[in-house]
Amino acid sequence: PVVGTVTRLSAQKAPLDFVTAAGAIAQACPEAYFVFVGDGPLRSQVEAQVAALDLGERFILTGLRRDVPELMAAFDIFVLTSLWEGLPRVLPQAMATGLPIVATAIDGNAEAVTDGVSGRLVPPDRPDRVAQAVIDLLSDRGLMARMGVEGKNRVGEFGAQQMVDQITDLYQQLLRQKGL
Repeated sequence: PVVGTVTRLSAQKAPLDFVTAAGAIAQACPEAYFVFVGDGPLRSQVEAQVAALDLGERFILTGLRRDVPELMAAFDIFVLTSLWEGLPRVLPQAMATGLPIVATAIDGNAEAVTDGVSGRLVPPDRPDRVAQAVIDLLSDRGLMARMGVEGKNRVGEFGAQQMVDQITDLYQQLLRQKGL
């Protein structure tokens, strides 16, 4: 199985948490591989941690890529370890691909991922919990498939027109409350 992420290598995105989780997952699931799509200021630290955890052959750090949808199609699980976010664009992308998601339980992620339905939400800054959620999913392919379908069905809620409609509805509701 391939566990992947697409994000910047910056403190906000906690890429070292992904690598730490990969180390724990690799011990529990020796057949697992890891793909990290992205680049940023923490690249050298990520590379050092990959080496320190002896993940070398099983961990691919691609750098920036333009073929993200094609790469995501090779993933079995999508992981996002951010410490804070708005609504990250990458989650609807992963959901559209039909991937189960393991993401940190922060505002933007929790808007997109329904815990136990389209993926798993775990506390931020807890790579051990990320790892356990991934290991649990890898042991239940049926659950992974169901979560992928649920996410794919829900992704339409994040289109531009849907968001415009929701904002318009909110404004109309507020105007009615004010008697206007």
